[in-house]
Amino acid sequence: MRATQRRMALAPQTLLFTAALFGLGCAPKSSSIDGTGGSTSGAGGSTSGTGGTSSTGGSPGSGGSNTGGSGSGTGGTGQSGDATFTINVTPSTTIATVEIVTWSVDVSIDSAVINFGRDQSNYEFQAPVDQSQAPSYRTVLLGMKQNTTYYLQIVAQGGGKTYTSQVVMMKPGYLANGVPAFTVTDMNASALYAGGGFTVGCTGLSGIPGQSGTSKTWLFVIDKDGALVWVLDASSTMASNCSRARMSYDGQYMFAGNFANASTSGAIYRIGMDGMGAGQTWMLPGRSHDFAILPNGNVVYFKMDNSMANTTKSPEEVMELDTSTGNSTLIYDEATDFGTLISSGMGMAHTNHIAYSPELKAITISMYFLNTVAAVSYPGGKLVGTFGGTKTDYSAMAWTGEHGHDLWPDHLWVFNNAGLNAASAHVLGFSYDTGSKTATQTLDYNPGLSDSTFGDVKELPNGNLFVTWSDNGQFHEITKSGTLLRKITTTTAIAYVEHRATLYGPPPPYDRGN
Repeated sequence: MRATQRRMALAPQTLLFTAALFGLGCAPKSSSIDGTGGSTSGAGGSTSGTGGTSSTGGSPGSGGSNTGGSGSGTGGTGQSGDATFTINVTPSTTIATVEIVTWSVDVSIDSAVINFGRDQSNYEFQAPVDQSQAPSYRTVLLGMKQNTTYYLQIVAQGGGKTYTSQVVMMKPGYLANGVPAFTVTDMNASALYAGGGFTVGCTGLSGIPGQSGTSKTWLFVIDKDGALVWVLDASSTMASNCSRARMSYDGQYMFAGNFANASTSGAIYRIGMDGMGAGQTWMLPGRSHDFAILPNGNVVYFKMDNSMANTTKSPEEVMELDTSTGNSTLIYDEATDFGTLISSGMGMAHTNHIAYSPELKAITISMYFLNTVAAVSYPGGKLVGTFGGTKTDYSAMAWTGEHGHDLWPDHLWVFNNAGLNAASAHVLGFSYDTGSKTATQTLDYNPGLSDSTFGDVKELPNGNLFVTWSDNGQFHEITKSGTLLRKITTTTAIAYVEHRATLYGPPPPYDRGN
């Protein structure tokens, strides 16, 4: 089957940053309408400088000038049936592709959504409305491409009636110069999860053998076309040198963690999806590599039990950060079940990846030097399964130096780095039987890419696997049998990522039922 390739040129305009976060100020632009119905007047902010051209297999487009204006929306007051909607749309002052809708309606409503997209007769996206904000609502619209015209319409319910607002036009502005470029090559687009969906990640890893790229730390979201639809420069935050970015359980925030492998300055940073304000930082000495989101919205991470860097030998501890109080509590100490093995080997497990399995109600961790994935009950904090390594519960389950993994009640996926100096890394699959304690290998996906650090694999709700080759800056979506469906390449090394169908609602792994 012939592969089709699309390249997106994504660097035509300077971002406008808020004073609180980046020391700059910018007033958001908007225009309004008055009257009934859905007609609008008032165009978006003007721009100068266009994005670079693109071609199949060609070089990335160059950025435009720095003088282009930010996009702006239209808004105003319109009547629909028995209700009058007042709508105002303004761009985020930090992320040009994010629009903020503030609105109200003069009737009592029980629920509402905002439908939006490029075709007002067939909206692409639907943003839920937080009803607790009544009577004045603020909804953030995510997933839009830069310098592109979109339309929105509010649909509300109350008292057994449905109220539909006027149609409002908006046009997001240009993204910053210097953002990463992504190239999408499809082998079978029709077999992709949710038509491609969205990928959430970050760049900026430095000081790691085999990794190169931008000196900036970008937190990003790309859409199914490889277009950046959300990007934030986090270089001046504690998320600099980012190793993981994830959206919050409620979809309202972006979390990012730094790679503090050789430092005691571990941290987690959080900012709203509108990208505005200074965000919030939790300093977590000894934390490195990764973190995950728990069902209660808190953050689970691991740290050296002496709060030192990973260059100091010591087992790791699994911790829970309560984001409402800032307090961390111990869930599990690896020394409890693996202390003897750790002390007789490298002196530390070198934990590098952590996840949550809703099906097992367990936190899962990769211990690199032990060649082991362990499952720990949550909230109990008890070891409930050991996969791989000398203490494995299951025969015929082995690898060398893993990072990412995805554990299910009867099967496991492992990103097998095959050691620091290996020529290629593999994605391995195993089925296992909890009764007989036996396992069978089901997959060995080896595209010939070396990846000594990071790397991840996750099973998507439709059964496909999403694989991250961090050192090479590549994402692969494959079938369970190892057939490559899509390849996305970037201009820089990347950290762990998550892949999801929409930007609203719970993030992976809580979307597995979709």
